[in-house]
Amino acid sequence: MATRMSPIPGLSGYVLVPLRESADFTLYRGRKHDDPSPVLAIALFEQPSPQSIRRLMHEYSFAAELDPAWAAKPLAITRHEGRTILLLKDPGGQPLDRILERDQGQPLDLSRFLSTAIGLARALGQVHQQGLIHKDIKPANVLVDDTGNAWLTGFGIASKLARERQSPEPPDFIAGTLAYMAPEQTGRMNRSIDSRSDLYSLGVTFYEMLTGSLPFTASDPMEWVHSHIAKKPAAPSERVGTVPAAVSAITMKLLSKTAEERYQTAVGVESDLRRCLSQWESRGWIDDFTPGARDAPDRLMIPEKLYGRDREVDTLLTAFDRIVGGGRAELVLVSGYSGIGKSAVVNELHKALVPPRGLFASGKSDQYKRDIPHASLAQAFQSLIRRLLSQNEEDLRKWQDALREALSPNGLLLVDLVPELRHVIGEQPPVPELPPQEAQRRFQIVFRRFISVFARPEHPLALFLDDMQWLDAATLDLLEDLLTRNDLQHLLLIGAYRDNEVDAAHPVVRKLEAIRQAGAAVQDIVLTPLSRDDLGTLLVDSLHCQLERAAPLADLIHEKTTGNPFFAIQFVSTLADDRLLKFDYRARRWVWDLLRIRAKGFTDNVVELMVEKLKRLPPETQTVLQQFACIGNNAEFEMLRIAYQGPVEDMHDHLWEAVRSGLIFRADNSYGFLHDRVQEAAYSLIRRSSVPRLICASECSSPSARPLKNVRRRYLRSSINSTGAPISSPLLRIASASQN
Repeated sequence: MATRMSPIPGLSGYVLVPLRESADFTLYRGRKHDDPSPVLAIALFEQPSPQSIRRLMHEYSFAAELDPAWAAKPLAITRHEGRTILLLKDPGGQPLDRILERDQGQPLDLSRFLSTAIGLARALGQVHQQGLIHKDIKPANVLVDDTGNAWLTGFGIASKLARERQSPEPPDFIAGTLAYMAPEQTGRMNRSIDSRSDLYSLGVTFYEMLTGSLPFTASDPMEWVHSHIAKKPAAPSERVGTVPAAVSAITMKLLSKTAEERYQTAVGVESDLRRCLSQWESRGWIDDFTPGARDAPDRLMIPEKLYGRDREVDTLLTAFDRIVGGGRAELVLVSGYSGIGKSAVVNELHKALVPPRGLFASGKSDQYKRDIPHASLAQAFQSLIRRLLSQNEEDLRKWQDALREALSPNGLLLVDLVPELRHVIGEQPPVPELPPQEAQRRFQIVFRRFISVFARPEHPLALFLDDMQWLDAATLDLLEDLLTRNDLQHLLLIGAYRDNEVDAAHPVVRKLEAIRQAGAAVQDIVLTPLSRDDLGTLLVDSLHCQLERAAPLADLIHEKTTGNPFFAIQFVSTLADDRLLKFDYRARRWVWDLLRIRAKGFTDNVVELMVEKLKRLPPETQTVLQQFACIGNNAEFEMLRIAYQGPVEDMHDHLWEAVRSGLIFRADNSYGFLHDRVQEAAYSLIRRSSVPRLICASECSSPSARPLKNVRRRYLRSSINSTGAPISSPLLRIASASQN
């Protein structure tokens, strides 16, 4: 919901002293003349960016969750002399970055480090206990005093979600601070952001405190990304000989590239640090020990790493290496049942794209939009063009020149496909009418030239088309043209499809066979269900137990899910939701009862399982999800708002529970279903009573409402199909008119 500024009569009654200045704001410390309580004031510069204002408002929205014992609690937000200002309760201490700067790159004394690190780990643990992720842990957002107390600030991009995804945006525009950013926050790791992302940033902060320098140096944003996802820094004890091996090991564990290998909780970090401090103060030295031995997470966090897919991922990466090296365009086909992990395998490519500065574009076919030519290609390049528009003027001008040269004089054909392209190359002249076959051939030539702008040695292109079984005929023809001519290089086409939903007569199968017969380079990756051993390993990593103990539960899960990864993960999370899988605090381990689980009688159908999850959500949330399901797998806010037909704040509030439950995810301006199976489950919930007020004829004629014609029609048809009862003739007339 929107945050409103508190009415404060200016700041004339305050005495404020500058404490620190950043690129966007000045941090002041002070107090009122008639009030002894000290305050901090974050004052944005005049004419701040909308992003800076949003972050300040966002930090203020956490006032109820933050405690002065471990954070600078927001008090009020106001404007004074043209500047937006956030007032916070001053907990005391000094900014940690000022202390490090004052020491001019020298490491902190070990006793000071340990006491400060303990305070910082304790404060971060409190953040996580509140269900928050900070997402920007760094010395500039830490206040510390001489006794080891620490308080966190800078909650401008914090999240209330247990997990969230970062798309692979240009690193210049990813929220956070690149020097301290966890690998998964870059969007290039095929992993979600969670509380362990903060622990990585904590590790970078510890490293700087111990050595006086960051673990990595970089000259540009992409080099920072590459360092975090691929480079291993020298251990602090190698940089500074006086750092004990145990303290160095704690820091390096925090800096593990994958979240599963890091500490799982800040409490575990604090416990090991206290052990170090106790030994240092009592004996003057610290014994070596295995870090994380006492780290027992009490919250179920199923790893997102891939199990049983090493060979398949290697096949994909090898194909990408070939096109980076200048090979001709290739097609990699990833097939398997719904939920088998096709998209997860493809997304492993993001990490490999970083060193060659490769581009990635993805589009997803919709079973309800198969009659729209090139819809998935339009979706893929819309996201790519939007990324271009976010670049600086110099880089954007290079793209403008290249695209204009490639597309002239037929640029309008591509602008019609990707309207965002107009903002790059400007208005385009009309193109002459041609007979259908000639028009198709012209479009194929222009599209091939369009692709060649992105698929170049300095930035090879990976183009991913998901759910190919629903591709339209025009796109299939276009793919055949791209792959059977030898003038395209540095292009990897990846197609994923459900092989159980196609047969030899299916248009996709016939087209793929024609592409093979023409001599195109085609690789096949066929994904099979996970074995019992794979599921056992997943449980070992999730529940932090021995394989012998997890094996019977793995057998039961395999029996219920037949090794489908999506179904298996949802099944395990349902066990936790129903308290059939729970953490025993006395024994400090996860426990379960196989007999009770069997007696529960869980379904062996994934859609039915997801329906049961959806039914636990509030009725208002279910209604919005049903409307969302009619639009597609993803929906921008504006499109969903038109379908919702209520206040946009209410819409977001109703969807919050679904986001929090992990059934949908929220991006900057859109929502997306976690998986097709969730969309199918939401769609199956539609009943006649939930048919919303239909858009009137005048609304249907407006450009913004036209995409919703099919939404309303599908909603009506679903209502008929689900009830078996006819609907009123006026509704039928409107639905019929919407098709025209």
